[in-house]
Amino acid sequence: MNHESSDQELLESLKKGCQDSFKILYSRHFQKLFSYAMALVKEQQIAEDVLQELFIGLWEKREVLMIENLGAYLKMALRNKIINIYKRNRYVDLDDAVIASFSSPDGVEDRLVENDLEKEFNIILDKLPQRCRNVFYLSRIKMYKNTEIAEELNISIRTVETHISNALQHFKIT
Repeated sequence: MNHESSDQELLESLKKGCQDSFKILYSRHFQKLFSYAMALVKEQQIAEDVLQELFIGLWEKREVLMIENLGAYLKMALRNKIINIYKRNRYVDLDDAVIASFSSPDGVEDRLVENDLEKEFNIILDKLPQRCRNVFYLSRIKMYKNTEIAEELNISIRTVETHISNALQHFKIT
């Protein structure tokens, strides 16, 4: 891979563990993401730390990522990491106005990232055992109560809770 390769070509190579592709993607996207992070957090060390976490996560999840637009994906992931930092550290009380200030103006990036996340969600969902998938689907997609799921599938409420817990472990993102 070289610097003329597209993001998609580099991502495919990255999925196979190519460190050179990772380095190219890092150098290609770092400055723009750093500027965006600085605009949001106003502190260089925090911006650098968040970006390091972002790229480490990209490397660690490289084999399962389904990304169509890497730039949009990275920007949205960075935005979400910064929101989580604010929530975790309680620098500010996040309200709708603050969250809206983190949003992209046109929503195109949001839709692209949403599509990528939906693909990842479906891949993970398909890997779940059938019963676990059914319980999770009824709980999180159809919004059934645990008692309704237990009655529908003729299983105990404790079994429903166990299936939901197991499914959530598969979806857990670090």
